[in-house]
Amino acid sequence: MEQEYTLKQELNILDPKRLRLFIDEFEDLTLDMEGQGIFKPVTPTRAFPITDRERFIILKDKEGKEIGTLLNLSDLDAKSRAALTAELERVYFTPRIVFVHNIEEEFHIPKWDVETDRGPRTFEIRSGRHNQDVRNLGSGRILIRDADGNQYEIPDYRKLDPISRALVEGQI
Repeated sequence: MEQEYTLKQELNILDPKRLRLFIDEFEDLTLDMEGQGIFKPVTPTRAFPITDRERFIILKDKEGKEIGTLLNLSDLDAKSRAALTAELERVYFTPRIVFVHNIEEEFHIPKWDVETDRGPRTFEIRSGRHNQDVRNLGSGRILIRDADGNQYEIPDYRKLDPISRALVEGQI
């Protein structure tokens, strides 16, 4: 008789009521788990960073070993959620493009001059032809990876001003 497969058998699901996350005096994310002790530093990893940023957060210890998986960020108490959110923002630093000043190509290499929620940026992407570094994720969401591996996001290019929108549409 074949046994039914359940994903939860493979995951170490963390009980949000039995843990507390905080940033310590050395600015390390620290996990205090009831009955299991304190882990520090802790590194969070999103299992689905593009499609489901608030769910399935994997916590790893300083050796990179998985401690467990948090099913939903919203299940945490407010202070733990704030600490984990701050660390995720640091780990997944992805400025949001709010305005595109210009995109010019030289030797088929697009150079973007943009305004982000973190200030002005100028960056190049590898190539303008059949580019994998400008990804249309649907619903207007665009993810851009520059030549140095940095990522930028446009949550919905259709909501940009007309000039910025036209420049982006020329790249997707």
